[in-house]
Amino acid sequence: MSESWAWRARDQGILHAPHFEDSVVGLRVYAFVSQIVWPGNRRPRSARQELELWQSSAVEAAREAVSDPNTTTETALWVLEDSVHLVTTPGERAAFDLDHLNGRVAFRIPVGLWVAELPEAIAKLSSRRRHASKTAR
Repeated sequence: MSESWAWRARDQGILHAPHFEDSVVGLRVYAFVSQIVWPGNRRPRSARQELELWQSSAVEAAREAVSDPNTTTETALWVLEDSVHLVTTPGERAAFDLDHLNGRVAFRIPVGLWVAELPEAIAKLSSRRRHASKTAR
C-alpha cells in the first residue's frame, strides 16, 4: 500500500499515534472505502472528499475485528451505503444476505484474512528494519 494512504488517513482523522495492529487494518479498510462511489452518486476526482459516516463506521468495525476473539479468517466486513456489518459464520452470512442485501449493492472486505496476515507481515517488517540498521552502520 502506498504511503500516501497513511498521510490521507492521518489528515482525515483515521490514524493517530501510536500505531498498533488495528491501525494497519483500519488503514487498509480506509484505502478501500474512500474510493467507493455508490451507484447514482457522482464525485469529481478533483474534489476534496470529507469522510462520510459509513466510511468511519467501516474503519472502526475493522479495528474492532482485530481484537475480537470471534474474528476468524472467514470474517468479512460488508459495507453498504447506509451501514456496515461484520459477518463470520456461514449462518451469519446467510442471515445477513436475507436481512440486508435483497439486490442492494454491497462490498465484502476480507478483514479476517487481513487480521490473520498481521503477525507475519509485522515479523517481516521487523526483520527488514533490523537488517537495514545493521547495513547502515
